[in-house]
Amino acid sequence: MTIVPSHLSALYKNKLVYLWVEDEETRTYLETTWGDPDIGIYIAGGCENIGAVVQAARKDKLHHVFGYRDRDFGASNRPRWNDPSVDMFVGDAFEVENLLLDAPAMAACEVNTSPKDATTIEKEMQALAAQLDWWMACRATIVELRDVVAKDFIEHPGRSKVRSKQEALDTITTSAWWTRVPKALPAATTSPHLEARLLSHQKAYAAMLASGAWKSHVSGKEILAEMLTRIWTKKRPADPQGRQDFVKAIAQAQRKARSTPEEIVALRLALRARLGR
Repeated sequence: MTIVPSHLSALYKNKLVYLWVEDEETRTYLETTWGDPDIGIYIAGGCENIGAVVQAARKDKLHHVFGYRDRDFGASNRPRWNDPSVDMFVGDAFEVENLLLDAPAMAACEVNTSPKDATTIEKEMQALAAQLDWWMACRATIVELRDVVAKDFIEHPGRSKVRSKQEALDTITTSAWWTRVPKALPAATTSPHLEARLLSHQKAYAAMLASGAWKSHVSGKEILAEMLTRIWTKKRPADPQGRQDFVKAIAQAQRKARSTPEEIVALRLALRARLGR
């Protein structure tokens, strides 16, 4: 868990703009791809922490601090990246690692000590993705169940709003959550409903495999971890160093080939636009 100091000016004084990200792989990827000395990148240690540190900066009136997080099972806000009110950038890809599932870049990267070419790598990645359909379907269904329970959860009321037993009861029983959950939860937790949701998600992932859309929607972390051992077969450092060096090598290959994903290019442009440059 990131500990955020109450006065943050010293943390944010050396760069024109700062970006909080989830992990070291994301920072390595962005720093290697951009090579931008005006953008400082910090690690929040997970998506839950990014919102907290960006919010803390806003409370201290530090308006050059932003966050960038994986989409996961939520929604991207990329169409709004140029909106000045947006301080948390959510990508199109399921995870940042999805943007590294680039077969030509993997084949061309300097740590490819295997005999694999881009065509072979592409086939292997798709085969790995095909093994993840039920796992991803299970995860998507768990998120839906969590949302049934957690969506619209009751906020703590202000002190002046609850001064009696009746006001305490009303705060809870008139909330959207209290009205919705007793009806929604029994329906969502039946075996037929659960089976239907799992089948629906599995079919969606199977269709993505057929269309090629899987690269944006399955877990890029899982596939990238598998490809690391298949491509970098000799003199590979132990993780986490090996994993970070693999990310860096793919980013360098994308840069050299001018094939950096559009999402990463757009993110840098959105950040620099906040500086007016």
